[in-house]
Amino acid sequence: MEKHRGHISSVDLQTLSQPEFEELFCRFYPQVASYATVILDDRTAGEDIAQEVFVYVWEKRKELYVGEGFYSYLFQSAYSRCIDHIHRNKRLEKYAKESLLRFAAEYQSYIDNDSQALKELFSKDFEERLNALLGNLQEARRQVFELVYRDGLKAREVSVKLNIPQRTVESHIYLAMKYLREHLSPSDFFILALLCKYF
Repeated sequence: MEKHRGHISSVDLQTLSQPEFEELFCRFYPQVASYATVILDDRTAGEDIAQEVFVYVWEKRKELYVGEGFYSYLFQSAYSRCIDHIHRNKRLEKYAKESLLRFAAEYQSYIDNDSQALKELFSKDFEERLNALLGNLQEARRQVFELVYRDGLKAREVSVKLNIPQRTVESHIYLAMKYLREHLSPSDFFILALLCKYF
């Protein structure tokens, strides 16, 4: 595996060892799970899809060739599975399905190859707008979100730090992300979802 500008620029799956795969999983699972969760607005389904992607990569590693497109491959695979999930979900009304599919297509357009720095996709005043929106959240929710986003803590670590149940932390994060999804531009929120690794 070759690393480039903070990303893995190429992966030879045919010679990938289990420790190397575990490194890839630990590094990219949170991003893929966040991406799928954002598209589906369903954390459980998002986590399941991310796991499916990595299980498939491991089981088919001898047959797959992704080269320098590994980073894009992960998100493209997650996107395809999200679309399948939306089509298969019989509980969704037609309007809800159409809305999710439009949303998925919009976010798919922001997937680029792993040689592009994520920060390039941020608008210049992103942090300013984000801070303004965070100011609208209730204090506890804002505090939890900032510990995750700015300090890089996982939900379980926030739970210990604030001495509150992990499920409460996860609920705060989910509701904060839901609010931000409604008020940020699609490109800004997409990148926020990839950087906010709370899984």
